Amino acid sequence: MKRILKYLKPYRKKVVIAVLLVSVSSICDLLLPTLMSSILDNGVRGKDFGYICLCCLAMLVTAGLSLATVLWSNKLAARLVADVSCDMRADIFRKVNTFTFEEFGKLGTAALVTRATHDVETLSWIVSMLASTVATMPLLFIGGFVLALLKDVVLSLIILAFLPIIVIAVILIGKKVLPLWENSDLYIDKQNAIMRERLRGIRVIRAFGSEAHEHERIAEATNVMAESIIRGNTAMGILTPMAMLLLNVAIVLIVYLSGLRFGSGLSAGDVFAIVQYVTMVMNGVIMASFAIVMLPRAQVASKRIGEVLDAKGMGQNEHGIEHTLEGNIRFENVSFSYGGANKAVSNICLNIEKGQKVAIIGGTGSGKSTLVSLMLGFRMPTEGKVLYDGIATTDLAMSCVRDGISSVLQGSAIYTGTIAENIRMGRPDATDEELYEAARIAQLSDFVDTLDGKLEYEITQAGKNLSGGQKQRLSIARAIVKEAPIYIFDDSFSALDFLTEKKLRSALNEHIRGKTQIVITQRITSAMSADCIFVMEKGELIDAGKHDELLERCKVYREIFASQTGGGTK
Repeated sequence: MKRILKYLKPYRKKVVIAVLLVSVSSICDLLLPTLMSSILDNGVRGKDFGYICLCCLAMLVTAGLSLATVLWSNKLAARLVADVSCDMRADIFRKVNTFTFEEFGKLGTAALVTRATHDVETLSWIVSMLASTVATMPLLFIGGFVLALLKDVVLSLIILAFLPIIVIAVILIGKKVLPLWENSDLYIDKQNAIMRERLRGIRVIRAFGSEAHEHERIAEATNVMAESIIRGNTAMGILTPMAMLLLNVAIVLIVYLSGLRFGSGLSAGDVFAIVQYVTMVMNGVIMASFAIVMLPRAQVASKRIGEVLDAKGMGQNEHGIEHTLEGNIRFENVSFSYGGANKAVSNICLNIEKGQKVAIIGGTGSGKSTLVSLMLGFRMPTEGKVLYDGIATTDLAMSCVRDGISSVLQGSAIYTGTIAENIRMGRPDATDEELYEAARIAQLSDFVDTLDGKLEYEITQAGKNLSGGQKQRLSIARAIVKEAPIYIFDDSFSALDFLTEKKLRSALNEHIRGKTQIVITQRITSAMSADCIFVMEKGELIDAGKHDELLERCKVYREIFASQTGGGTK
């Protein structure tokens, strides 16, 4: 509830107006039985047609006002729900972008998707319900009960006899459905995860004949989810028939007792009005019951969203040192392990000076990408320090690291939109000329020139209409267009042929001359021209030096060179 109120606070004016409109509508509804009672007692009994017409006109005006206020309040409620949903999803999106790798791995993509869609939708539905019922419930209950008392005290007290039954039923149902909603949401996450796996790996699934197994997995997740939802809705569905049964029993009792009390001044119009007010009171109780029963579902959704919004995240170290990076990087006895497992990198000591071009080479699993994560501040060392210009990353404002490094990671992140929009993510204020120059350096301009619209060519989701090499070159162009003292290329030439890579590296070296350039690679050709090559194996830095030096003394480097060039040492 606190989380919902937090998001409602900026729209409190809309909430107040919606509540006032619903209040007016409820008051109008309460007036209608009184007017109808007056028609029966004064118009029909006295055969006064003019009075009947006048009361009917009053009822028509009252009903019209009720309809107008309901339509207006529904429109406001719809707008309110849309605004709250938008704000909530925006906060989730911003928070996810600050997640550490550990936090992201703990929840997973599938769970984050359902929290930003299904759970936000659930809370939004609760907001809509609150906006429409927060005034309706007390007005119908209190107003209907008071007006019924004014007609006849004894008959009106029948209402109170049935309230304890409904309250007990609501409490019992609420306790029953809470674990069901938690279980259903858990399996919605699992179902979403399995569907993502199928969509991303459908070719592999078919190739290994695993379709039957995958069908069983998703059937199990779907069945458990569906069973929980059905049981929850069935439990909640008991409320309506039970309330209607109690309402009809109450009406029968009222009609029966009213026959015994006609001699005490009770009129037919009074009986009609009391029946209507009892119906309104019971409707108010039913609405309140549904609201209470739905609170467990809102609690589950709020808790799941809270797991995202309340996560610690990477943090921006807002109180850290503000410093413009110059390009010097030093690792001092740096070790790192994932979740307490064996060390991914161990006792790394290296020094990269401003303006140097260095390469980090090693086989798969040697720890190269872990070093990149440590350099970018995505992860913090479990031992040792990573320093920029002599300042530890833990002491630096994280914005300095983000602004001072331009990187291309292993997975090419390509987004729906134009080529220009994708490159401009590196520097939003870049001109079209600068974008084209970045594309030229990345060896993408020849491809761009063949396209309709050139830089305005539309890219589909995740770059499905681009090849692997084109995606890498587009990512490189995005990194180039950003002015930074440090550039990191993490295995970003792997999808390029050797001739294209040679042209790209030549143009790139010319463009960022004087800037620190770090190339993480498995290709010997990408490392040979570096000022210093760091050789990684099994998470350790085993040697460092120039190409010729390493060929002479480093067995691992010599083996990599021989395996990629066909032997020899030159």
